[in-house]
Amino acid sequence: MNEEIDEYEIYHQDFTTASEWEVFIARLEELMLEWQLSKSKLPKQFLENTKKWITKTEDLKLHGLDFKLTYHALESVKGSGNIEISDEHTLLKELQDSIWDSTSRFMDDNDGSAFPVSNWFGLKRYIMLCPRSPLVEGSIIKLVMSSVNIAFANADCGVPFFVKIREHWQHTYLGIYEDSDFKINYDTIHLERISNQCSHLSGLVGLFKSKISSPIPLDAVVISVKFSYELKNSDTFAWRQRLQSNEFLSIDGFDVKKLIEVPFGSENNPIQSALLNAIWPQFRESAIVDSSTFSDIDPLMAPNWTITIKMRTNINCLLSDMIEKVMNLLDNNHLLMDVLGLSKSLGIVNPLHKITEAPITISKLVKAAMRQNTTVSEFKGPIADDLLMPLLYYVFPDAVESSTFPYPKELDVENKQENADVKICSYVKASPEDGLVWRLSVTCARLMDAGGLPYLAHFWYEFVQELQYRWEHRILVPGVIDGAPNARTCLLHQKLQLLNCCIKKAVENTTALPGTSSEEEFFDCSDDEDEEQLPWNRPVGRLNRLENATLKNGAPLYVPRTQDPAPKTEDQLEEDAELMVRLGDDAKASELRARMMSASLLSDMEAFKAANPGAELCDFVRWYSPRDWRPDDGGSLGDRMLLPGNPWLEAWNVARPVPAARQRRLFDETREAEQVLHFFRSRTIAAVVELLLPAILKAGAAKAISEGAVGSNSSVGGIDKRRTFEIAARDLFEAEREVCRSKCVRKVLGNSIEGQPLDVAGRSRILNAMGGGLPTPARREFTLRVKDSVGPQVMRAALSSDMIIIGAFTERTVCL
Repeated sequence: MNEEIDEYEIYHQDFTTASEWEVFIARLEELMLEWQLSKSKLPKQFLENTKKWITKTEDLKLHGLDFKLTYHALESVKGSGNIEISDEHTLLKELQDSIWDSTSRFMDDNDGSAFPVSNWFGLKRYIMLCPRSPLVEGSIIKLVMSSVNIAFANADCGVPFFVKIREHWQHTYLGIYEDSDFKINYDTIHLERISNQCSHLSGLVGLFKSKISSPIPLDAVVISVKFSYELKNSDTFAWRQRLQSNEFLSIDGFDVKKLIEVPFGSENNPIQSALLNAIWPQFRESAIVDSSTFSDIDPLMAPNWTITIKMRTNINCLLSDMIEKVMNLLDNNHLLMDVLGLSKSLGIVNPLHKITEAPITISKLVKAAMRQNTTVSEFKGPIADDLLMPLLYYVFPDAVESSTFPYPKELDVENKQENADVKICSYVKASPEDGLVWRLSVTCARLMDAGGLPYLAHFWYEFVQELQYRWEHRILVPGVIDGAPNARTCLLHQKLQLLNCCIKKAVENTTALPGTSSEEEFFDCSDDEDEEQLPWNRPVGRLNRLENATLKNGAPLYVPRTQDPAPKTEDQLEEDAELMVRLGDDAKASELRARMMSASLLSDMEAFKAANPGAELCDFVRWYSPRDWRPDDGGSLGDRMLLPGNPWLEAWNVARPVPAARQRRLFDETREAEQVLHFFRSRTIAAVVELLLPAILKAGAAKAISEGAVGSNSSVGGIDKRRTFEIAARDLFEAEREVCRSKCVRKVLGNSIEGQPLDVAGRSRILNAMGGGLPTPARREFTLRVKDSVGPQVMRAALSSDMIIIGAFTERTVCL
């Protein structure tokens, strides 16, 4: 009997098992505390906020229903000062002030939040419990709301809490906020039909007063009203856009000025409708009568009228349509000359058709050029001569005396620093505005837009023929920046710069040695030539003396005449880089790579040796790379030049004293010119479009900016040309569409601002356009507000085909 009982062996029944409902409430409390939303830990509210909403999200379950709990808060601007939250009364006052201030806006405004309650009640932060499926059963709604009330009180939450009920499209919400003395109820009612009582202002005022149930007489209710009218017959605003037709193709009425003007805007009315709002900002309930039998609410007498414009979703913009037609050719890999049936007569073969065929040589090009003097001269393209010649004179104005369209005297690529604010298509490689590439590209685009691919192909053919003529007769190509190919410009412009370099070199050679061809100025030195026949012992090819510098042997140091480095376009540089990679990594490949890279260096060394007999490598380095030269002991090499395997030392050892005039040419102008002409003549349709598109896009951007378009935020880098063109075309379409919208706003509003009260002239313009009267309002909105001893009481109603009523009512929870 006295045996001890082990208390751990006794069975214990657990009476603490929580129900699903209790778990749901507990999880709500945990999240509110975790997000620091209790009144004691609520973050400070700054005076200024960005328009960006910050969101926190968590998934919950209750009785098989899925919910999403989200916390929404406006991002504050730090450093703008903050509102000190000392106690719960400060929080309440902040919410009540926000409710009152929100009545200066209307229900259809948008503040960027995911739910409209922030705009309806002026909230800067709130909690939303949203069911995945519609919450329509009354018992479930009561259960959820009771759960929210319990969790709200237990967590001492300092942020309004809302629950979305009914069908999602109805935007119906129930919300609460409570402290120790007061409670704010946020209510929403949605009815598919408007009740007779709520169809007029008098009935709404009665409903509002019955909802408050104040024990003391109320002050007069302050009311705001907005009637909205959808003016769908927007053609009455007399939209007139001057047609950008293809009149320039008509020989009788041809005018190059019509061709120069890039099409822009929309020929058709881009306005879908205009929403007119007649607004009464504030009046007392006794000032206006609006009942079921009589109403003196006259929209023509409303203090304020505002207009908002609704644009059509699909606007046919002229510039974007033209660019789209050109870009559709980017997938066409047929030869452009095939369009005219000239590929065979020009001896051009599509590389996709004969990949294994031997490459085209200069002799083939010469034969093709000889054939084109006979067969191709009889070619007649789709563009009539009477139209073709003015177009060519526009692109080549120096071909006619006293041209009406000369090129600007100064041609330069736009400076990004000077045009920092202009960001439309700034990532597209440029060419001089109103230069040859600019005019050629715009002309081709207009011809493509008007007559299709045959017109573009014909004009490109004539353009290449003109380039051939200018090369043969040593006539410079106009409208191109002088000098070597500029990598900042598009490839088409670089090719034309290279052709001009060839023409200048040919003219220079002919002028330097009259009666001899350019091939006779230089000659290729064979490897087995007898060195004793060359003038080794006397200097040749001196330009001038290098100040007071002397060679290591004490003789004066002379600067030699050197060959200019061969100009290259970006595609040639890419080919050289690819060749370097393909050579491999073995010793032979490294030697060949060094020889290719040091061709210009070797030429300069040979010229230096010819001008300075007896010179050493350190003398050459003193002139060519002074930072690698030391003055010790009359001159010596720097550390970098003494590294093993230095290619400079190898090049110096094989260099012979040959003046520049007798060296192998670094730049063969004849070969390069023929290659440029063949490049233009043998392009596929897609390749020609790639050459033209940069200038077309830049011309479109210039037109958009002149029409008032603003820059975009697109950033392009490290992507292919096709993607760059697509992004640029998209930016141009957005800019063109926005300009159309701005023009429509100006046409409808005049000097007034969209969303702001219209002036007298604006109101008259609208009335005249609508025939002196307004249609039935599409939407009526009433805002009723009053302040009683408890706080602000607000109710708002929006009546259209259905009815939605929202309210924020404050009540006292303790008796005084």
